[in-house]
Amino acid sequence: MKERPPMVSTFSRKATGLVRQAKASDVFIYNVNFINIAIGVAFMFLFLPTDAYPGANMYLATLLCFVAVLPCSLVYAMFASAMPRSGGEYVYVSRSLSPVWGFVANWNYTLWSFLYIGVPAAFLGKYGISALCRSLSVYFHAPALATIGNWFTTPTGVFLTGGLLILAYVVVFSIGINTYMTLQRWLFIVASAGLVVIGLVFLLRANSLVTAFNSYLAPFTGLSDTYHYLLRNAGSSPSSSLNWLSTIAGMTWPFSVLGFSIASAYIGGEIKGANRAQMLGMPGSLIYSTVWILLLVWAALHAAALPFWRALDSADLAALHLSFIPTFAEIATMLTHNLLLILLMGVGFALWTFAWLPIYILTTTRNLMAWALDGLAPGRLAEVSERTHAPIWSIGLSGLLGLVLLAVYAYDPSFATIAGFFGQVFTFILTSIAAIVFPLRQREMFEASPVNWRLGRLPLLSVLGGISVVGLLVIEWAFLLDPNSGISFAQPTMLLINIAVFLSGFLYYAAVRWLRARQGIDLDLVFQEIPPE
Repeated sequence: MKERPPMVSTFSRKATGLVRQAKASDVFIYNVNFINIAIGVAFMFLFLPTDAYPGANMYLATLLCFVAVLPCSLVYAMFASAMPRSGGEYVYVSRSLSPVWGFVANWNYTLWSFLYIGVPAAFLGKYGISALCRSLSVYFHAPALATIGNWFTTPTGVFLTGGLLILAYVVVFSIGINTYMTLQRWLFIVASAGLVVIGLVFLLRANSLVTAFNSYLAPFTGLSDTYHYLLRNAGSSPSSSLNWLSTIAGMTWPFSVLGFSIASAYIGGEIKGANRAQMLGMPGSLIYSTVWILLLVWAALHAAALPFWRALDSADLAALHLSFIPTFAEIATMLTHNLLLILLMGVGFALWTFAWLPIYILTTTRNLMAWALDGLAPGRLAEVSERTHAPIWSIGLSGLLGLVLLAVYAYDPSFATIAGFFGQVFTFILTSIAAIVFPLRQREMFEASPVNWRLGRLPLLSVLGGISVVGLLVIEWAFLLDPNSGISFAQPTMLLINIAVFLSGFLYYAAVRWLRARQGIDLDLVFQEIPPE
């Protein structure tokens, strides 16, 4: 009988090859981009004023969401300071709870992240370029431009535009993360300037909204007074009194952006001065974005009261001969005849439409690297170019999966869903639980960290972890209350898919553990230290 080889005692823990290049300002912008202020406001105006949320208050929904997710943002920031490595909760949870829970938490988030590479790629054509073309067609009295814009909303237009965008970012990331950070800075300036102009136009040109709206829509609807046509056909308005359940259910829409101030956790190994940068970049970006969302909602409601937005969202598009509902940004472009301002608002909003995409690519590549370094994925995925310090194989795989899922999103209308955010909260809850026990289970690491703060005798990280669990459970309740989230016990398909994605991580981990054991590799030894830099 052939003797089985002895268990290998340890892995060779060489350096990852990643280089700390991102500054605190880069991290702040990175997280603001991932939150995505403009898309958050667009979602809120497209969904919250509808009959599905009678009595919902957009300001309260935003503030309640902020309170619910701030502790989670602080938990991730403190973990990223204590363990400044790439891979996010894979590192934090595996070293605090157990390897299997760390992997499952990160597997769950990563699988949904692959999906959301494709979604923002589609948004560029669907919401960005198409709206800009319409604005320019009205300005230049050139219907052909609107026709071109419509093509970008077709499945082929969505796929080709998004596909080119994904490929462009694959090239950028293959050159190196520093190239992306430089590009990010310039695009953020233009995108932010667009938001400033949108807010000012709403405030300064509110009196002209009815006339401007009718003039803009006339070439599309053939009506001289589309504004009042919408109001007459919107039906009776629901009660304007505050409804707390509707407001809580409506939290899902601000959560779709504010819940994700934690993006820089996944590139922790590439951030200079991680403690200061992460504490500024995560909770700081959340506060900044919440203020901006509230200001833009206020400005838009100053220009047009809630009944207008409700009528717009409930419009019979076929009767109006329309193929689109204008976003708040497109409505702002209607209020000026200045071409430079129209371009700044249109281009600025278009830049926000895909801001998630590059960050999801970076997130998935760094998570794949972390798995590979610990022997849970093929070793090639951890290979980093010595010249560009980029994980080429991981970038290629993320780009390929992003293209596949973009195709599904573009050609299958039923695929458009925020239901995956519900599943990603599973990951955040596990990370929050890990925060509760980390100071106890990794006492030396916690005491040596720059975040070994206490409230009396209790570690602040543990306290925040407990509060975060409560806040995240409120978010999950909101998803179950929300009739538009796709998550409910009455129609459980997406709920079951979320659960299946989460549980599949256990199957993968068990399979890899069995394979590595047959190869004589003891995975338990890997998790006795944090990953290499």
